[in-house]
Amino acid sequence: MRKIALVIVLSFVAAACQKSSNIIIDNSQPVNAQLTYFDKDSLNIGPYLGSGPGKVTISDSFRVKLSSVQNFSYLEVNVQNDSGAVLNDLSYSNPVDSTIAGSITTTITNVYVGDITYTFTAYNDQSAPGNYSMKVLRLYDSGNQPPVIDSVSAPDSVQIDPSSNVIFDLYARVSDPSGLSNIERVYFNTTKPDGTPSTGNPFLMYDDGGASQAPGDDDKVANDGIYTLAVQLPPTTTLGTYIFTFYAVDRSGISSTPVSHSIKVYK
Repeated sequence: MRKIALVIVLSFVAAACQKSSNIIIDNSQPVNAQLTYFDKDSLNIGPYLGSGPGKVTISDSFRVKLSSVQNFSYLEVNVQNDSGAVLNDLSYSNPVDSTIAGSITTTITNVYVGDITYTFTAYNDQSAPGNYSMKVLRLYDSGNQPPVIDSVSAPDSVQIDPSSNVIFDLYARVSDPSGLSNIERVYFNTTKPDGTPSTGNPFLMYDDGGASQAPGDDDKVANDGIYTLAVQLPPTTTLGTYIFTFYAVDRSGISSTPVSHSIKVYK
């Protein structure tokens, strides 16, 4: 009898332990972050450009709703510019009613027109991230003026080599009232002798000292406002006069007045 009773008791204890394990919190479950408030969508940085102080400190407040607080560890807020450089990286804890409210102060030392991206990511007790929320803050210049193509350097004529490609450089010197950092891209389009556009349009030019290693990136000095592209003409190039039209576009999407240059291709 004693032996049977002991088996019954042990079975009961085992069942009770198994039932209790069903209510243990699973710390492997991710905690998701939902941004419910951010205090601004854009910021006028015009006074800080050009001859201004050259840097700006941005203060933002936010609220994030957490999907769970039982296994929540911390909220990371990562701030990057539109080149991917990290401007700030902060962490917050101690939520109230599943919500974290806070403020972020970020200093930009080289002010530009463009975007700043805020990424809100919650981490659980196992340091695993959940789904994140993002907010883009647009930096704009209310007094923005278009960039200017000051000059273009290109040959007036090019003689085709019947046995190999002919290579020559094109240059565009560009400026912007808000500074060179406000220039987003410089490019040219070409029109063939029959008046139709070239299939390769647009052709992007470079001011990176050759860092991109892209085909035609023959730039010698980075960030000097002189954009460069090496052009190749094969022996089969159609003869005649080609029109090269140059454009500069700033970070607000405003384009310069185009500048055109004619190149006669002959044998």
